[in-house]
Amino acid sequence: MERPGKALSELCAASAWEMEQLRSQMQALEDVVLDVLERGTPPTSQELRSLQDFDLVIQTLAGLSGFYKRVQAQVDESGPADLPAAAAGVTLEKLRDRLRSASSLADT
Repeated sequence: MERPGKALSELCAASAWEMEQLRSQMQALEDVVLDVLERGTPPTSQELRSLQDFDLVIQTLAGLSGFYKRVQAQVDESGPADLPAAAAGVTLEKLRDRLRSASSLADT
C-alpha cells in the first residue's frame, strides 16, 4: 500500500531538481553576461548560443507555473490531484516527461 504523501514527496523532489537546474542555468547565463559587459565587445558566437538558454529558462518556468496551476485547479475542483493529467499540459517535452516520471513513481 502506498504511504500517504508519497505523491507529494515525489513531486517535491522533482520540483527541487528542476529549480536547481534553473538556478544553475541562470548562474551560467549571469557569468556570460558579465563577461560580455566587462569585455565591452559584442558576444562571440559561442556566447550567443549560451544566451539562447534564457529562452529555455523562460519556457521551463512557464511550464512549471502552468503545471502547478493545473494541479491547484484539480485540487480546488475535485480534491485529489491528477499529476499525469497536469503534466500533459506542459509543452516542453523533456520537462513533461520528467514530471510524468515523478508522477508514475508516486503511483507505484
